[in-house]
Amino acid sequence: MLDGALLRLVRGKKYGLVGRNGIGKTCLINAISRGEIDKFPTGIHILQVEQEVEADDITVLDHIMNCDVERKSLLEELAEFQKLDNSNLDKSELEEKNKRLTAISARLIQINANECEAKATKILVGIGFSIEDLHRPSNSFSGGWRMRIAIAKVIFCEPEILMLDEPTNHLDLPALIWLENYL
Repeated sequence: MLDGALLRLVRGKKYGLVGRNGIGKTCLINAISRGEIDKFPTGIHILQVEQEVEADDITVLDHIMNCDVERKSLLEELAEFQKLDNSNLDKSELEEKNKRLTAISARLIQINANECEAKATKILVGIGFSIEDLHRPSNSFSGGWRMRIAIAKVIFCEPEILMLDEPTNHLDLPALIWLENYL
């Protein structure tokens, strides 16, 4: 739908793509997300909200915090280490375990893992969830509210480029104002 168009984006600027239905806005967003635009820089962290979060038993807060895959992986590894019986380890195995535990702890501090829940809560409350909602499973929410979870997930991940295709479809005015101010 776009032929001979020139797209020029400047780092640090925010853009809105406006036009009537059927002229290719979503196609352009999808092409950027898939890396199909010639000469578009590679190695940029791009996220796009496309679909609502799947209805499952995972709480709203956990859906968001699980987006931090490095934090989640480190915490899982830490939990596995804590289950190990140290009495069965020889001296070198114990030293290796302690080195790895130290490295895990240092990395968790470096990535501010202890601030993850507060950050996720701030985003979720900002787009309209109550504190009580955060501990409810996603399958207890309508599709519109699960779409808010999806929006919160991409905001939480802080991509270099965040693409929202008609995000106002699922936001009330207070949530829309919060999103606009956040962006």
